[in-house]
Amino acid sequence: MKIIKRTESPFRETPGGMLLVATSVAGQPPQFPPIEFVHNDQTVEAIELGPTGSLYSFTIVHPGKEKQPYGLAMVDFGPGVRAFGRLLLGARAPAIGSRLRVVPFALPDGTPDYAFQE
Repeated sequence: MKIIKRTESPFRETPGGMLLVATSVAGQPPQFPPIEFVHNDQTVEAIELGPTGSLYSFTIVHPGKEKQPYGLAMVDFGPGVRAFGRLLLGARAPAIGSRLRVVPFALPDGTPDYAFQE
């Protein structure tokens, strides 16, 4: 088994917008988040996804009276990849199939991450 040391983040800012980075191993369909290990000498290819995808499904989590609700979404991208992540909520809930863009997001501890937004 060969360990792939990911030196890059699974998301990146570009002039055209924020992108997610999937991987394809030995010509197999891409997957996100990127794969972290492969067997022996298999070829690993990085594939950029985004900056927009199509909303497949979402839910709104209500963590309790003291905390704000937040959304989680499954978003379909280009070459048959479905990504999971935080959904930034607007004034209304998005429609299934609507176009969402990948945007920067900071976790509560300040760690950079990505989210989806209509």
